[in-house]
Amino acid sequence: MHKTDRINTMMRYINNRQYFTIRELMTQFNVSRSTVIRDLNTIQELGMPLTASVGRDGGYAVLQNQLLPAVQFNSEELKALFVSFLATLNTQLPYLQNRNTLTEKLVAIASQTQQDDLLTLQELLVFDHTNPRNPKLTELTDYAPALLKPLLNACLTTRQLVLTTATATQTVWIRHVFSRQANWYVDAWDLTSHRLVQIAIDQLTAVAPVAQEKILQPAAIEAAIKRAQPRPNVKLKLNADAIQQWHNHPHPTAALQYQDAFQQTAILECTLDSTDQQQLTDFSRWYLYLGAGARIVQAPTPLITILKQAAQRLLAQLPQ
Repeated sequence: MHKTDRINTMMRYINNRQYFTIRELMTQFNVSRSTVIRDLNTIQELGMPLTASVGRDGGYAVLQNQLLPAVQFNSEELKALFVSFLATLNTQLPYLQNRNTLTEKLVAIASQTQQDDLLTLQELLVFDHTNPRNPKLTELTDYAPALLKPLLNACLTTRQLVLTTATATQTVWIRHVFSRQANWYVDAWDLTSHRLVQIAIDQLTAVAPVAQEKILQPAAIEAAIKRAQPRPNVKLKLNADAIQQWHNHPHPTAALQYQDAFQQTAILECTLDSTDQQQLTDFSRWYLYLGAGARIVQAPTPLITILKQAAQRLLAQLPQ
């Protein structure tokens, strides 16, 4: 990162943090201690008032009521932001209404020439999940589950939550919230049964934080997950076509292990709960989506059974 860009980014990082240490800046910007000190001196010369505290837990803080000036975007940055919002318009993302109003505000802060460019881009570009006859149309299937936004907002306070469905109530620690094949799921550690679970968010009926006196230390939870983490029981080999499909809809909890320098073949390893019928069904659909370029090297018997049944149904539907 160029020095000027780094200092501008560091100023905003500092302003958002209010309190920070030199070590934090070294880690965040991947620079040496001396570079951080020089940058802080430059930032103070530019007019941002910083105060320092000494001691073992010492650090820096920004004087209260000292804010940075409003953010200004150049034409290319405005286009990048606007196109990013357009690309996500017809997908099941949280904060949908907020995203639409943000797009309107981006247009509002642009000059007349910039507005013309943005509106032209809106007419030209059509993305996946968009109705080509009416790109501005947001269909009912494009809306995220009702409890996705409350779930994310709750996670910003604590990731230890009580999740309620029509059939059960589970106390969990949220690892990830992910989207797969137009459905949203929670990847969580069940704090009662001490196992990893996946819960479909559209099945949730209530989300609530765990009582303050029952909250566990995150480090203890991470250690318990590491001890209980099972070995991968699914192994796939992917060719270039399957890798491309994977990039369109990657597996939420497993990364590709490329087998050649040109990334034309890869291995994917993950763990499935052989007793979770919904998880097996979802994975089988995702595996079939990868196409003929994906080959199973290892898989639990229940998954193989589901795939064989799916193949038999497809054969039965073909004309004789």
